Amino acid sequence: MEIVPAVLPRETAAPKAATEDAMQTRRLFDNDSHMHRFEAFVLACEPAGDAYDLVLDQTAFFPEGGGQPPDSGVLAELPVLDVQERVGVIRHRIAAPVPVGTKVEGRIDWSVRFSLMQQHSGEHIVSGFIRSRHGFDNVGFHIGSDCVTVDYNGELTD
Repeated sequence: MEIVPAVLPRETAAPKAATEDAMQTRRLFDNDSHMHRFEAFVLACEPAGDAYDLVLDQTAFFPEGGGQPPDSGVLAELPVLDVQERVGVIRHRIAAPVPVGTKVEGRIDWSVRFSLMQQHSGEHIVSGFIRSRHGFDNVGFHIGSDCVTVDYNGELTD
C-alpha cells in the first residue's frame, strides 16, 4: 500500500502554464479523502461570466459528478463557487482572478465534505441491500441539499 503525504513537497518554482490539452489536475482526494487543506500552483485563470475558472496543478476539491455535488471551501481566501471536471482538468469557479504561477492554499469545508461522504456511503449500503433482496440495480443517484434520491430499475413494493 502506497502512503501519500497530505501536502507533498513542492518545487520552489511554479510549473509553467500549459495548454488545456497538456494540463491534467492531480486529484489529491483519490489518495486521501480526508484531506481538507492543500497547496497548489495556478496553471490557468480564465473569465467565466461574472466569475473566473481557476485550474491548479493539484486539488483536494472533489468536482460535481455522479449525482454528487462539488466540494465547497476557499482557494486563495476566495470562496469556491463550483468545481467541475472535463477531460482530466478540474476547474474551480471563484469570484476574482488569481495570477498564473501563484501558489495558493485551498481549504475544504470539512463539515460539507464529511456529510457528502456519509450520504454517498449510505447510498452504497442501501443499494447493496436492494440488489440482494429485490434484484434491482441502482440506475441513478443524486445528493440534494435536503435529501438523497436513488433510482432503481424496478419498483419496490414491500
